Parts: sequence; C-alpha cells; structure tokens
Amino acid sequence: MTHLKRLNDRLNLKEFQLRALLDITKAINNNEPREQLLKLYAAIIHDDLGIQRLKYFENDGGWTCPLTMGDESGALAAEVAGYMQRHREIAFIGAEDAQGLGRYDIAIPVFHRDKPLALLLIGDIDDEERRMSPTVKHLNFFQTITNLIAVAMENKRLAYRALAQERNRRELELAAEMQQMLVPKDLPDDAHMQAAAWYQPHQQVGGDYYDVINTGPDERVLCVADVSGKGIAAALLMSNFQATLRALLQRDGVPLEDLVRELNANVMERARGERFITFFIGRARMREGTMEYVNAGHNPPLLAIPGEGLQELRDGAIALGMLPDLPFVQMGRAAIKGGVLLCYTDGLVEQEDAQGEPFGEQAVEKVLADLSNATPAQINEVLMAAFEGHRGSQPYLDDIALLTCRFR
Repeated sequence: MTHLKRLNDRLNLKEFQLRALLDITKAINNNEPREQLLKLYAAIIHDDLGIQRLKYFENDGGWTCPLTMGDESGALAAEVAGYMQRHREIAFIGAEDAQGLGRYDIAIPVFHRDKPLALLLIGDIDDEERRMSPTVKHLNFFQTITNLIAVAMENKRLAYRALAQERNRRELELAAEMQQMLVPKDLPDDAHMQAAAWYQPHQQVGGDYYDVINTGPDERVLCVADVSGKGIAAALLMSNFQATLRALLQRDGVPLEDLVRELNANVMERARGERFITFFIGRARMREGTMEYVNAGHNPPLLAIPGEGLQELRDGAIALGMLPDLPFVQMGRAAIKGGVLLCYTDGLVEQEDAQGEPFGEQAVEKVLADLSNATPAQINEVLMAAFEGHRGSQPYLDDIALLTCRFR
C-alpha cells in the first residue's frame, strides 16, 4: 500500500508540474503582461509548493527585485551582482547565522547566451512540517520554471526596446521630413542674385539653418544659424527660431539691431539659457549693391570682391541666448556688388580627418579665392569635394550648413 501511495504521489506531482508548465507556457504565448507572469510564477512556488520565503531578481541593465515573499529586508542588489559573476550553477548557500544572501537556502541562477538574466533565492521556514525540504524536493522544477519566466521576461524587454527603437526611428524620419520642408529649396537665381546651398545634418535632424528671404522688390535677407548641440532638441529650437525670424521680418523697416535683440529674448525664453544660437543675418539692397549685417557669434562669412581679396564679416554681437540682454549689437556694412558671399556653420571647418586634423578656415578661403568667378553651385561642389576628401571615412562630427550667394 505504501508503495502504491508513493507511485500515486509521484503521478500527482508530475501531473501538477505538467499543468503548471502548460499554464506558464500558455501565459507566455498569450503575451500576458509581466505582472501577470510574476503573479502566476509566485502562485506556483508559494501557494502550490509551499515555499514561504523567496526573492526573485532580474537583470535589466542593473539588478532589481520585482518579486519577494516572507522577507522585508533590502533588495541585496550589490550582493546579487557579485554572486552572479562567480556562480552559474544551483548552489546551497544557507547558514543559520548568515547575513545577506546566506539567509536563503538555495540560489538558482539563470543565464542565457552567457548573459546573467535572473537569480531565484529560496528559503524554507516550514521545514519541521515536512520530511524533506520542498526546496530540495522540487529543485529541478524550480529551475525549469525560473528559466521559463526569466527568458520570457528578457524577451519582453527586448521586444519593448525594439518597439521603442522603431518608434524613435519613425519619429526621427517624420522630424527629418518636416525639417526638409523648412529648408528652402528654391533659392534666388535672377538678375540681382544667384544662390546655392548644401545641408548635412549630423543625425537625421539637425540644428543648423540657412535662408534667403525676399523682404521687398529690391531687398533680400540672408542668414545662417547654428544651435548648440545636436539632434531633436536642437532641431526643435531651430524650427521655432526660423518661424520667429520670418514673423519679425514681416514688419517693414525693422532695424537689424532691434530684430537681433528680439531674437535673443526669444531664444532665452525658449532655451532658458541651456542652449544658444550663433547667427549671421545680412540685409542686401540689390540696387545699391550694399549689405548691412549682424554677426551674433557665428563663424565669419567670407566676402570675395573682385580686386579686393577676401573680407571676413565679423561685426555684430555675442551668440543669442547666452544672456537675457545683449550687452552690445554692432551693425556692419559691406559693398557686395559683383561679389560672392560664402556662409557656413562650424561643422564644416571643425570636421577632423583620420589624424584628428580639422578641415579649417584656410581650406574654405582657398576654394573661394580660387573660384571667385565661379557660380555658387560650382563653389559649393568643389568645397564639399575637398571637405569629403579630408573627412575620408570619419563620421560627421556636427551638422553642416553652407550658403553661397553671388551678387550681380
């Protein structure tokens, strides 16, 4: 009779284990949330198998304890991290006077492709009611279901990250599409002015900006700007800056000094001093062949006038958004008749080659000096060919904007 009872107990145990495994597998296949999986896992260990004290740790870039029973002590994350570096197999770790992990009887580590995923700590407090500790009796089963749960949790984390990455990728694509709509495509090519530009964001979106804006029958405003930093935050600030600039230019005859001060206040309000914008703006009067300009901390544009060499346009102010009020704004003036103006952002001259050498201002000056009679498109093409030859296989270090204008 005793033998038959043992056989029956074993059959009942196997039936229970099979049912429990099927329940866990079904929950995993149904993509149940992690809270539900942990609840099912805890019910099997605690309610069905009688384990009263346990801690389950998982590794998600750091060790956390999402499941604990019968122990209100600390999470022991530091001890777990050290233990998982030294042990890969099930081990007996308990001791009557032990502290930390030693308060538990058995540790069941889970690894997947050499990555530590989880650690289950089990302790018995009802051993006197049983001839054999349930920890030892069901050890292989504990290991099996813990592996199932740990791998399922890891797969959920990977799937969530993949989904988040895909969502971020799509958001970046949309942001890039929106930014491309803001970048002017049709630049002037008429009896007064011919312009060409080139734009290369460091990532899918960037914080550089150029524009040529008609503000009257005989007047055009051209500008180039660069937000400190890169990526989405820089692109958002730049799009707001562009909208503000265009709105301010709708007012007739606003002096450049006043416009730049208003732009500074706008950048300060939006960025709260955490970012700044270097900015060059020029107001060209075609019939007069003159341009007034303000350079707010930007790389000085180069102006090539036949017979006069190259001139750097430096007059202006500090970068926008660095101080609540600009301490000074100095407007510059230049004759532009028959000349070529080349504006660029610092990503062009700061780009390094394999030896860490920057492209530099002299390379830009040489191209403009050699091609001062060429079209803006030709100047840009030669300049970018020289730039790419310098860059080689090195990644872009920053956003790049290039605007070249010939005045007739």
